[in-house]
Amino acid sequence: MKSPVFFALLILITSACTKSSLDGIWDDNIKLSAKEINLSAHRDSVSITTEGSWWWIDGIGLDDNWNYQLDEIDTTKDNFTIEEADFRIERIEGTAIHILMEKNETGAARVLKIALQAGDYFDAIQVTQASE
Repeated sequence: MKSPVFFALLILITSACTKSSLDGIWDDNIKLSAKEINLSAHRDSVSITTEGSWWWIDGIGLDDNWNYQLDEIDTTKDNFTIEEADFRIERIEGTAIHILMEKNETGAARVLKIALQAGDYFDAIQVTQASE
């Protein structure tokens, strides 16, 4: 026979599991000024701001190629630069992201995706660069 204490503990434990304590259900603590950006085919750039500064880059993909290595870069720092042949991503003073896309000579639009994380909150920036 189960005791009333067991049932009381069960109710207390299940009621303590609220929506805000579940993985991946955190409120937006990055607060991007823009999430989807369109750039011209020419060498072009954009600056995005964040209200939060406790975030990091979780991954980078250009046209679904997610093989950009971030192992050598501490993306939790307030200032860093990621330089590749087709783009440059720079974090400035913790709350600004400057993205530069080199001239698009591929003949097709290309899409740069930057995955961001802050605790259990996930967000992304998508930069679409037009074709010539």
